[in-house]
Amino acid sequence: MTTLGGHEQAAREQAAGESSASGWVSVDAVRQTAAELLGAGRLPGPADAAALVEELREDAETAVDLVLTVMRMDTETDTRIRRRLAEGSTLIVDRLSWVEANAQSFGRVLADAAAATGTGDPSRTQRWASSVEMGAALAIVGSRVLGQFDPFTAGGRLLLVAPNILTVERELKVPARDFRLWVAVHERTHHVQFAAAPWLQAHLQERMQAFLAPVIAGGLPGTSDQPDGIENPGLVETLAALARALRDDTSIIDTLIGPRHAELLDEVTALMSLLEGHADVVMDAVGPGVIPSVRRIRAAFDTHRHSATGIKAIINRVLGIDEKLAQYTRGAAFVRAVVRTRGHAGLNRVWESPGNLPSLHEIEHPADWVARVLDAPDNPNPPEQT
Repeated sequence: MTTLGGHEQAAREQAAGESSASGWVSVDAVRQTAAELLGAGRLPGPADAAALVEELREDAETAVDLVLTVMRMDTETDTRIRRRLAEGSTLIVDRLSWVEANAQSFGRVLADAAAATGTGDPSRTQRWASSVEMGAALAIVGSRVLGQFDPFTAGGRLLLVAPNILTVERELKVPARDFRLWVAVHERTHHVQFAAAPWLQAHLQERMQAFLAPVIAGGLPGTSDQPDGIENPGLVETLAALARALRDDTSIIDTLIGPRHAELLDEVTALMSLLEGHADVVMDAVGPGVIPSVRRIRAAFDTHRHSATGIKAIINRVLGIDEKLAQYTRGAAFVRAVVRTRGHAGLNRVWESPGNLPSLHEIEHPADWVARVLDAPDNPNPPEQT
């Protein structure tokens, strides 16, 4: 959106600065590819666009109090979280700026994974080819994503994608004011999660690096012998995996992951289920007193989430988007079960340390997490329901 002005320009200047800083991603190549595939989305006139941006920015700030009210942290923790939140940034962006922001983050994560494995920078051809592939994938996601919290920037960065929010609120025929605040609450909840658990960013990054290390090193999980003479076997295998996923109607994640990475994948899936499910619960718990049409929005949005047909349904399956939708459901059920029996004070124990995170089994069986974390003998003061 051209009306984003300084915020959009700042994001693009940062992307340009990081284009050469990262040896694994060319932000320019990602952007050029995405620009060819990604439409601008529904755009209002300049005055309405400026009002939309301002409203979303205000919603993002309002959401801080709403999220912390639902989570019911003690005063000391609440103060500490607010201090960390103030170190982050909020950007209201268009689709292409969202793509650029993610290219920056992926570049940093890939560079860190390469450093961890002692892998040198790829050739210019390799970098361009993988960046084009990334641009195509981000273009698909960028046409639908409403917002995102990026923990892999200094202080964290909250992004709200204005054209997509505008498009979806009109498709759902729900009150625009309510829908925008509802989306902002979900994304701000993610920001609060990482602020409540300052160890979480490094914890997630370490697992992402372990997951990516074989790809960076030139192989992929579940593969051993790579074809001779291939300059970038990781890219070749990824493209082959995409073809297999299309043929077999499976997720590309299922196609690439071998048994030795299954445990790591389960751990990451459990974590993402918790984060997404918790955000879904919080955004609804704000309630009709603040968002009058919240129940109507939830019903319409859930139908919208699961209504993909035709080529969109195929894309959802191949890219693993169906699995992400399942994460919302499983994680939300876990959060509701814990809150119902032990209150938010009990649930908040999950942010204290990596050892308190639920396993994938515990996501499906919340009582087992309660028994392990809240009712264990070394927990003399189990939280009361609040």
